[in-house]
Amino acid sequence: MTIYSKTVKWKTALLAMVFSHSILADGISWSTEGPSAPDTGDGTEFGRTFLSFTMPLGERERGQESIRSAFHVDITEFRWSGTTAAQNDYYWISMPLEYRQQRGRSSEFIVHAEPGFMTDMNVLSSDSLAVNLDLIGRVYRRSGSFWQLGLTVDRTFGDLNPRPIIGVAFKPTRDTEVLLGFPKTRIQTAWNEALSSYLRIAPEGGVWEEEIDGQTGTYRTAYSNWKLGFGVDFHWQRGFWLNAEIGQLRHRRIWSYDADATKRVATPAEDRYWQVGIDLRY
Repeated sequence: MTIYSKTVKWKTALLAMVFSHSILADGISWSTEGPSAPDTGDGTEFGRTFLSFTMPLGERERGQESIRSAFHVDITEFRWSGTTAAQNDYYWISMPLEYRQQRGRSSEFIVHAEPGFMTDMNVLSSDSLAVNLDLIGRVYRRSGSFWQLGLTVDRTFGDLNPRPIIGVAFKPTRDTEVLLGFPKTRIQTAWNEALSSYLRIAPEGGVWEEEIDGQTGTYRTAYSNWKLGFGVDFHWQRGFWLNAEIGQLRHRRIWSYDADATKRVATPAEDRYWQVGIDLRY
């Protein structure tokens, strides 16, 4: 979708992420949370370090259809003191695929499928296979705004249950774009050709299968939270953008199994996080 004239083409690239609900941003980012004491549950202190990497593989367009693919890796390390649970490094290794189809002059159908392994690298079996899936329908208006409805199954909620997608996107000013909805909300403003800022609300977490030394079978670890963040994007060179973000973590929950295969659950306190990264936009 292009909602700008050629004279402001740079803003299309800068603000496109606001209207792109499903596909992952290409590049690398690193974030850290806490540590802080749990409000309730097991352990004395909880924190997390998170590294994410996405590399584009290909993109094709044919008529009213387009498809894009990428390679993606997340690495999560928990720092859960006072318990022996969640002591491994946890990986999500996937291949995001996004299919778009224009349907008439004012509607679009989007499918985002992301099959992958949720693993501690000791478990690579059918138990560790999962698929993130978004099915989205959009209806556009002449102004470039749109409504969207759909269905999502996403590990970031800490489970693999289906949930609705609902949202409305619009431009309150020439340089600001807004996406309001569930599960993601984002408001982004371009200040000039090299600088933009944004506010976002989104879930972030995961589900993983792991092995525990001395125990038979596999066990599951899950973590979920909601991020309320403020960030800045700065154009570095060519297609590379630098990103920095800070914010608050809300509604957090962790559950896993300790060295004795006993389930441990905690509700970490609300806490701050910060994130830095490099995005590739083309």
